[in-house]
Amino acid sequence: MKRLIMGLGVITLAVGSMLVANGQTELIGALIIGFVTGLVFLGNMSLRLWRAAHAAASNAKRQMLWGLVLRLLVLFIVLFAAVQISTQVFCIVALGFVLCYAWAMVLMIRMNSAK
Repeated sequence: MKRLIMGLGVITLAVGSMLVANGQTELIGALIIGFVTGLVFLGNMSLRLWRAAHAAASNAKRQMLWGLVLRLLVLFIVLFAAVQISTQVFCIVALGFVLCYAWAMVLMIRMNSAK
């Protein structure tokens, strides 16, 4: 978790400095909303995987399907709200989500390959 937060901080500084250099500082909030959406997405996925690992086979399938529906619903709501504001906000929220999700996947792959 510490590496995830530190990496997101570095990504925020890098993308945020590019936004400031382009004079679009108001979009830094959209980037953070994308990060939060990614963290909610990952948290829900982790919780559902944890519950599925400790559940019976029929209950595990239901847990995973319900988790998928919830994750996609959260992503749809956030991206729909962002596109209603502007195309730039949508792009930055989507970028924040993809960067957060990709960084988390890189960390998980790295942790599992080290074992």
